[in-house]
Amino acid sequence: MKNKGCFTTVLYMVLGITILSIILIAMPNLLAAGVIGLWFYTKKKPNRQRRNYALIATAIGLIGTMMLGSGYTFSSKAATNKEQETPNTLISSTSKKTVPQNQDKDIKNANQAISQLEKDTNPIHLEKAREAIKHLKNNKDKALLEKRFYPLEQKIYIEEAEKATKEVETTKTKDLLEIAKEKIGLISDSTKRNTFMDRIYLVSKAIEEQEVQKVAESDAENAVKQLEDNQNRDKVSYAEEKVNKITNTTKKANFTNRIQSVITSIETRETQAAAQQFVQAPPSNTRYYANCTEMRNAGAAPIQQGQPGYETRLDRDHDGWACE
Repeated sequence: MKNKGCFTTVLYMVLGITILSIILIAMPNLLAAGVIGLWFYTKKKPNRQRRNYALIATAIGLIGTMMLGSGYTFSSKAATNKEQETPNTLISSTSKKTVPQNQDKDIKNANQAISQLEKDTNPIHLEKAREAIKHLKNNKDKALLEKRFYPLEQKIYIEEAEKATKEVETTKTKDLLEIAKEKIGLISDSTKRNTFMDRIYLVSKAIEEQEVQKVAESDAENAVKQLEDNQNRDKVSYAEEKVNKITNTTKKANFTNRIQSVITSIETRETQAAAQQFVQAPPSNTRYYANCTEMRNAGAAPIQQGQPGYETRLDRDHDGWACE
């Protein structure tokens, strides 16, 4: 009897749910019929009582339709969420498997790159190893590989700095000097870096002196050329001053020889002119010496300005004494 009572209860519940479902399904139709009836009994055949019935039917149909729509929306969202949840779960599990595989691959590539760098320390392998380490996500793995990478990197930097420093020491070129400084700046060991910088400093001073000497040689060339063109004794001291600034002994000697040639030429012309003048009208009370050698041979050197035999041409330093 008890089982029969339970069965009856379940049957009534199922029947009630079925009827409710049918009613809910019919609600859109009831809503449509109510709207049409409301319009019909208001406009076409006005009937107050039937219009009220149509209004009630419209209200019931509207409420039922809203309830039915809410149920469909909830079911649709639940189904959608379930569908979306499944692929997300699959993607998540796939990602978890893929990430370790990618990390293992990156670590393997970085190890191979550093091993290659250890065998052959050159800039190409250095850059490959650096890029491989950059791709590592695990900080611990990255730190371990960087510990191997750093000494190799510094070794290459020191080799490049040595090569650049030797080149600039040989060529003494200003552009190469800046390149060498950049290479040296990459060295982390302060002692080694300072050793290179000391060498660079010496080269830098040599380059500065080289530039100064270029200017000095240019000035000397202009002064000596002007002296050669003008053949003027007054320009001798200026040319000698410019030549004395030259440190290169060979070049300095060449300029000095050119100045001496001009002086000799001037003295020759002056001697010839004085001799010719003496022959034409030699004064009885005036001593004449063709040059300092003749004056010294005569035992008259030096002669002070104002005394017989003194001539400006024989007073080279213009101090008032001839052939001193």
